[in-house]
Amino acid sequence: MEQNENKRRITAQNTAISQKRRKKKKMRTAGRIIMAVFLLAVISGVIFVSAIFAEYMRGSSSGETVTVTIPQGTSEKDIAAILKDNGVIDYELSFRLKMKTSPYRGMLKYGNFELEKKMCLDDVIDTLRVSTELKKGVKITIPEGFSAEQIAARCENSGLVSKEAFLKELEKGKFDYDFIKDIPKKSGVKYKLQGYLFPSTHMFDADSTAHDIIDKLLGEFEKQYNEVKHKLPEGMSMNEAIIRASLIEREAKLDSERKTIAGVIENRLNENMLLQIDAAVVYAISDGMYDVSRVLYADLEVDSPYNIYKNPGLPVGAICNPGIESIVAAMEPEHHNYLFYHTDTDKNDGSHIFTETFSQHTNS
Repeated sequence: MEQNENKRRITAQNTAISQKRRKKKKMRTAGRIIMAVFLLAVISGVIFVSAIFAEYMRGSSSGETVTVTIPQGTSEKDIAAILKDNGVIDYELSFRLKMKTSPYRGMLKYGNFELEKKMCLDDVIDTLRVSTELKKGVKITIPEGFSAEQIAARCENSGLVSKEAFLKELEKGKFDYDFIKDIPKKSGVKYKLQGYLFPSTHMFDADSTAHDIIDKLLGEFEKQYNEVKHKLPEGMSMNEAIIRASLIEREAKLDSERKTIAGVIENRLNENMLLQIDAAVVYAISDGMYDVSRVLYADLEVDSPYNIYKNPGLPVGAICNPGIESIVAAMEPEHHNYLFYHTDTDKNDGSHIFTETFSQHTNS
């Protein structure tokens, strides 16, 4: 009996030892599996992150062209999904990370876009920031002698921006041109930048803002003025030249008379005579729209710093936006003794009769 009991104890002990060994073996195996899975996950993560980074940094390349449609109101997250579905990108995350550092964040447009598979993310963003749904460009012709108010009205009639928005931006907007620093601040000036909105035929995007439009006109002025500023005589400021040019622009109908009229202005200023130019009065009484058919004697008494029938010297500011010919004429006035001029009604071609004395003026 005792021997049998000993055998049972030994057998039980051996069984327990075997079970313990099998358990340890299973634990070691499970540990190896967990470690392998962990290492695989780490390696996969590294590969994934590397792939994301590679796509994030990918430069320009060419691939199959695809047409991608971005519906209006699509979020940047959903745009990433659309791009991935169309094969343009491999990873949504790389595009979303690129957008976080892009200056065009929140500015992507909707519409149909021609993109390429495996395209550089910067090129993708650059393409998506220009809407394909915009209307065609709007062409506006601004004649020489148009005032800021007339330009604003033309922009409104062309469907670009409202007259109110244009004039508000003209008054309060900030524009980065060196010549603006040379325009003095004067009390009574309606628009400081009047005279510097260069007249020409301009093409604008249909979604142009008032700032965009004004900035383009100012940029064209700078370009044109820089080519002739060497003609500016000593003692005459740029702003004075532009004010003179604005008067010349509204008065001269013939190019051949621009410098002659400039000479009359020069002579009258030198003689301390009132300039008495009707166009400046019309600017004042028509709120810049020049829609007055004739000037009455009562109009000559209007209380305005632009009324040079009452105020000596030049008006407080430009009365329109002159072209380059009038600007050059202001810088290079013709030397003569004329102090007066009036329209030659006999010729009916816009020409003037110039005289030296008031008696000649009234009798011609």
